[in-house]
Amino acid sequence: MTGDLHRRQYVRVSVSLPVEFSLEGDPTPRTGSVLDLGAGGMRLVAPFDVPPRATLEIKFRLPGQASGIRVRGRAVLSAFLGAEKTFHHGIAFTSIDPEDRRAIADFVDANVLPKA
Repeated sequence: MTGDLHRRQYVRVSVSLPVEFSLEGDPTPRTGSVLDLGAGGMRLVAPFDVPPRATLEIKFRLPGQASGIRVRGRAVLSAFLGAEKTFHHGIAFTSIDPEDRRAIADFVDANVLPKA
């Protein structure tokens, strides 16, 4: 087995953005933050756990953008960071408007650090 099976399709960049989300079947709005973001997914940080493979409706705004981005995603990885007392969730986007994906990709391109 090679490491290629676990590589992401899209590059991610570190960010710190507020996010609002709800779990499928539970419309209660919840808040958290995005710590890294790419055109295919994000790391969502929240003070509570999200069930494995849960589907989420997610809303956030990129810096400098007037309109918000809405995506649907699935929790593919979760970890509790005891020192921070937060849950970190790897979210893979399952439904995203092509214009929103392009906006995220452009944001990532503008913020990715060049390799030395």
